[in-house]
Amino acid sequence: MAGRRRIVYQLVAPMERTLGVAEIGRRRDYLQRHAGACTETEVLSVPSGYASIESERDAVKVAPHLLAGLQKADADGANAGIIGCFSDPAIDAVRETVTMPIVGPGQSSIALALQLGDRYSVLTPLESGHKRTTPRLRAQGLVDRLASVRGIGVSVVELANEKSGAWQRILETSRRCIEEDGADVLVMGCMSMAFMDVDRELSKRLHVPVVNPVLAALKTAETLLDLGLTHSRASWPSPPEKAYFD
Repeated sequence: MAGRRRIVYQLVAPMERTLGVAEIGRRRDYLQRHAGACTETEVLSVPSGYASIESERDAVKVAPHLLAGLQKADADGANAGIIGCFSDPAIDAVRETVTMPIVGPGQSSIALALQLGDRYSVLTPLESGHKRTTPRLRAQGLVDRLASVRGIGVSVVELANEKSGAWQRILETSRRCIEEDGADVLVMGCMSMAFMDVDRELSKRLHVPVVNPVLAALKTAETLLDLGLTHSRASWPSPPEKAYFD
């Protein structure tokens, strides 16, 4: 049997101060429940930041904490890291500075969706989500098979509230993606949405595959470790050593 390996899931918000310590524990339990027998999962928080990432400002502000947290995890012997946001903030900077595989839920879930159908749609929390998601997908050459990006009209923080009506909004928006936009695969474009654990029920009701980015990222990380692969230094060369003036 292969040895134990540790995969760290780096949160992008100080969740113990927003949704509470219990929610961090629930997410860690969810990851561990879906991990392989040889995988130990760990959830890392950040010392400060906004309650969620819903803009480029939010992403830029938290980036130094993501870099520091995953650098430390790498130095402490973690085997792989996951950035806990669908927009994969700071992923290039982190890959430049660590040796362990760094997985972006956005990248890994879209790569999976492209194997499951002809056209995919992304479900985002806010209706304005397409303004961030579509340009990023275009930059990665992933819009040719993009059917749509639709927001469900519920904020990231509200997704953790069972009274928000998020499930019904997810269901209704997903139907529009299929019936109006021609999607045959759905991708949950938010980690809080993914942690609701409704992807299989959604797939059952709508008869199309639904990709959960939490699980796509976790299984991608495990697969990379199984295959002995990590990101290419030809694409993400180590930055030159230089003085940093604080």
